[in-house]
Amino acid sequence: MTDTATTTTMSIEIPGKSTTMNGFKYSFELKGVPPQFANGIRRILLNEMPVVEVTNVSIQTNTTLMPNEMLTLRTELLPVNVRPTEEDLIRTAKITLHADGTKPRIYTSDFVTTGRNDILLKDRDLGTPLFFMKMKPDETIHLTAGLRVNPSSSHVCVATYFYHVDEERAQEDLDEFLEDNEGWDEAEQVFNNFYRQRSYAKDEKGRPNWFDFTVESIGVIPARELVKDALQILKKGVIEWTSNDIIREKEENVYKITTDVGGHTVGSLVQALLYDSGLCQFVSYDVPHPLRTEMNVRFLTPRTPEEILAFVKTKITELCDTAVSLL
Repeated sequence: MTDTATTTTMSIEIPGKSTTMNGFKYSFELKGVPPQFANGIRRILLNEMPVVEVTNVSIQTNTTLMPNEMLTLRTELLPVNVRPTEEDLIRTAKITLHADGTKPRIYTSDFVTTGRNDILLKDRDLGTPLFFMKMKPDETIHLTAGLRVNPSSSHVCVATYFYHVDEERAQEDLDEFLEDNEGWDEAEQVFNNFYRQRSYAKDEKGRPNWFDFTVESIGVIPARELVKDALQILKKGVIEWTSNDIIREKEENVYKITTDVGGHTVGSLVQALLYDSGLCQFVSYDVPHPLRTEMNVRFLTPRTPEEILAFVKTKITELCDTAVSLL
């Protein structure tokens, strides 16, 4: 076995990128990476980012028809215009609502906040307060709340990608489709609507390696920053995975790593990377139960397991750092 796999440089590229909606929508192309890397970014954007939320809701008075439990949940779901890095504000901020029914509609502007007056997020595009609830003239609400950081949530309303269409291949596939359906006036329209996406760009192994991303922020952090943060979270997760203890199994040259971090996001990426590297003869990962954070990776290799982990750490770090610098 040669050492070429361990010295190959990732040819990651960002061929195109654009920012719209005052920075809250970001579209970019990601080329030269496996699908598991693209999917890892998407998974983190949707589920694994630290987000500031309303917490510790205390209802002092509630004479409305809305039960306390529902009122508490409705308050906790209010979007917060605070970044997770604003630790002092998160620790000291207080949110209060006094409503006596003089206003038939309650908006986020009716809440009183300490520390900063824009803690509750306004409508991202209109800049207007968000609707909270209706009240009758004889009803009263008095509640208080604070802030906390949820380590696994989402700052986005859109985070999606699709395989980039190879224009040359798409034209070849269209010509073949028209030839097979000669005389059908709607053949080109049908191909463009239903089959063109199959003509995606592929690497030398026939796997998709070019992805078109669209990320739209809810309005707290610009979308481009969120993508960069997601890459840093992915890198951190892989580094944490490589720091776990190595379990040597009974079979010769078979090793396992059990961890409570990463899940499918890290597991599938590690599996794909090691298979493509040629350093391992077998690689598998599994998450034994969806309600548990445990994730196991097993691999068979004639090399030392420490060398395998060093390779994974180096390559993922290289991928993430390069992508961040190009975005």
